[in-house]
Amino acid sequence: MRRDISALSLLVVAGLLVTGCNKDDIITDDSSKRPEISLDNEYGVYTVKVGNELTIAPDFKNCDNAEITWVMDDKVVCRDTRYTAIWPERGEFYITINAKNSYGSASEDIRVDVLDLVAPVISLALPEGGLRVEQGTEYIFAPDIQHSDEPGFRIEWFVDDNLVSTEMQYTFSSSETGTFNIKIVATNDDGTDVKEFPVQVIQAGSGGQIFFHGPSYYQPETTRYTFAGRQVVFAPVVTGFTNPEFQWCVNGEKYPGTSAMFVYTPETPGEYIVTVTASETASATPRRRITRNIERAGAGASASLKLICVDATEADRQRKPTGASSPWSDKVYEFLPAPGQFVDEFRKCATEQAACEKAQEKLSRHSYVTLGAFGGYIIVGFDHSIAASAGYDFAVEGNAFIAEIGSSNEPGIVWVMQDVNGNGLPDDEWYELKGCEYTASTTRRNTITTYFRPAGPGMNVEWRDADGTTGAVNFLSDYFPATRVYFPTWLSASSYTLYGTRIRPNNTFVNDVYSNNPYAWGYADNVGSDAIDGASFGETGQFTGFRISNAVMADGQPVALKYIDFIKVQCGVQAQYPRIGEVSTEVLSFRDLSM
Repeated sequence: MRRDISALSLLVVAGLLVTGCNKDDIITDDSSKRPEISLDNEYGVYTVKVGNELTIAPDFKNCDNAEITWVMDDKVVCRDTRYTAIWPERGEFYITINAKNSYGSASEDIRVDVLDLVAPVISLALPEGGLRVEQGTEYIFAPDIQHSDEPGFRIEWFVDDNLVSTEMQYTFSSSETGTFNIKIVATNDDGTDVKEFPVQVIQAGSGGQIFFHGPSYYQPETTRYTFAGRQVVFAPVVTGFTNPEFQWCVNGEKYPGTSAMFVYTPETPGEYIVTVTASETASATPRRRITRNIERAGAGASASLKLICVDATEADRQRKPTGASSPWSDKVYEFLPAPGQFVDEFRKCATEQAACEKAQEKLSRHSYVTLGAFGGYIIVGFDHSIAASAGYDFAVEGNAFIAEIGSSNEPGIVWVMQDVNGNGLPDDEWYELKGCEYTASTTRRNTITTYFRPAGPGMNVEWRDADGTTGAVNFLSDYFPATRVYFPTWLSASSYTLYGTRIRPNNTFVNDVYSNNPYAWGYADNVGSDAIDGASFGETGQFTGFRISNAVMADGQPVALKYIDFIKVQCGVQAQYPRIGEVSTEVLSFRDLSM
């Protein structure tokens, strides 16, 4: 009996529930009147680029009298069936779409991905001193353009504001001499990039150049200083000649010989103007008769500089140490690395002074300072002169090591200077300290390499050397984020040229491991026979000892220096290897051993 009563009660309750939900006791299905939202995107993810407008328009059903809200970050941003907005910031944004009426509600979650604009970026490597081309000769320009595969891409080439091409490559040639302005305009749907540069068209056959470089990149002034009775060797940089011969003059007086180097010894204090003229030999450029009295000879170029023989002796300029003197270098006068993977550690340095201060701070705590690829350098000084002695006079700390496989030795060429003019700056004569590779046939002295600024971070840095050889310091994209910079941030120039002595790479690849093998002696950041134990002065790092007596002039002849005031270390190798990147000298400290 109880079981029947319970069943009857359940039927009555169910009936009441059904009749309570329907008017006039008629049972109906209200689901067909509830709101429905159908997205016009299968995955509910919409993309738009920064600064652009995006309209999202889902299909709403049963929403004529519904309350519609679009909610983002807990705020209602729209109450319509379409949402249109401009997206000013990059990122991911989440929106919930709600629709509600008296019969029920519906909702959909969507995501808006706001992406960076990808306007074109033009990268075209240009020589540091400007582009000089010969008349009547074709030159092909083939720039690298990022995002050229984006919609709406087009390129236009202009010469002196005249449209000359719409192709990716442009061939320039002019029968007239003069300066022409070339402009590249690259455009896609996201924006435009423009690059302009002058081209100097010179007379055919006159492309050779000869010039003297200053003591450093930041000191282009070519004035030289010496003491009376000390030889000075002049070795200009020469490019663009096949087989040049040289004529040297001092104060207008011609000197015999046609060599690329010139040695001069002033006997008395004073100023001397030294001039060199380079010209192609007749065998290199055959003469062509223009008229009965005129022949066209080879190309020619000249350069001059001032030599000042100071009114002082070597002993006059020496700064002897005192009881308060420190054996460690106390100032970085210049720091300019070549491009490299660790240059990024100085990316916050907006000026050369800031870079020097950061380098000095790192040296003071024996932290490595990278010099990048070939030619990158650092110049340091002490609070006194370092005197020449019978043994090692100073030491440079590196981070080299030798292992059964995987050794790391990245040779730095070491140079020394006396403060001949007495102004406290490293603007006098640099002398190279000979190392084991000095006389090798593979060694290039007084050579230059120009590095070209890439269009942005995360890109290879192209270079060109004095022989016209080209290459790149390759960005290690497998190891570094695309935001990493290889090019010094404090340089505003589109390219910069470094010079020095370049020696052969000494690398091997064994058992899938690259090794930077050691050189016998004579280089910083290298474990050679001149490695010294830092324990003698309370240090545990990797030190190399150097003798001032190994200093030589540009022609290789020794120069007897009683002391030095400045030291420069310059990366001596141009080499690039997969996985380990460029060979780049690192220095950690400089110490006077003569005290």
